[in-house]
Amino acid sequence: MALGGCGQICKWIVILFNILLILVGIALLAGGVYLYFSATTPEELKTKHFIFVVGLCIAVGVVILITASVGDYGSCSENKSALSAYCSLLLLLAVAAAIGGGVAFVNNKEFSGHVAEFYATIYAQYLINGDVIRAFILKLFHHAFDCCGLGGVVQTVIGATNICSKESSFLGISYSTSSSCLPVITSQLEASTVLTCFMVIAGILIMVVVCAGFIYQQLSRPVHASPPYIPLSTTPWSPSSYTTCSTTKTPPAYATVAEQV
Repeated sequence: MALGGCGQICKWIVILFNILLILVGIALLAGGVYLYFSATTPEELKTKHFIFVVGLCIAVGVVILITASVGDYGSCSENKSALSAYCSLLLLLAVAAAIGGGVAFVNNKEFSGHVAEFYATIYAQYLINGDVIRAFILKLFHHAFDCCGLGGVVQTVIGATNICSKESSFLGISYSTSSSCLPVITSQLEASTVLTCFMVIAGILIMVVVCAGFIYQQLSRPVHASPPYIPLSTTPWSPSSYTTCSTTKTPPAYATVAEQV
C-alpha cells in the first residue's frame, strides 16, 4: 500500500542516510585495503595495532555496505522483509557502538595509547611512502588535536611540514610551530569525549531504526477494500424504461360502497 505523509518523510530520511552510509562504508573498506596492501610499506611497520585497526575498518566497511544496500532496497521497494533485516542490522551496529563507547570510556588510557600508537605507525609509513591517503589521515589527526608529527624543530628538519595544521615560512623555508602529537593525543583524548562520540553514533542509528520501523508499521496496516461498483441499469435509455406518473387519483374504496347503498 502507499505510504502516508509521515511515511514518505521517513522513507527519504532512510534513503539519504543509506547514501551517506554507503560513502562511509566505501571509504573505510577502500582505505583499509589500501593501507594493508600498500606495496612500499615495510613489514616491520605493520604492527599488531595497525593490523587490528585496518582489519576492523575493513570489517566495519563491509557490514556498513551490506546494511546500507539492504536498507535502500527495503525502503525503495517497500519490502517488509528487507526492512525487518535492515532494522536488525542497524540495531546490532547501535549496540556495538554503545558497547565500544563504554569499553573505551572505562579503559580510556589504554584506548588513547592505542590511538597514539596507530598514529605513530601511519606517520612512520608516511615518511617512507609520502602517499596521499596517509597524508589525509594524518591531517585529520593534526586538525583534531592541533599537533603535527614530532613537532617543532624536529618536524622542520624532517621536512614533513606540509601535513601540519600550523605551517609558517621564513626565507622560503617552511617550519612547524605545532606540538608533538603523541603526548597531545594521550592527554587530550578524554574519556567523556570518546563516550560522547560513540553515543552520538548509536543515537543516530537508533533514530534511523525508528524511521524504518515506522515505514514497516505503515506497510503492515490492513487494506480495507471498497465495495464493488454495481451498475443500476445495463439497458440503454429509452422513454419506455421510465414509468409515467399518473395524475388521476383513485377514489377510496369506502366511497364506492356508499354509492352502491
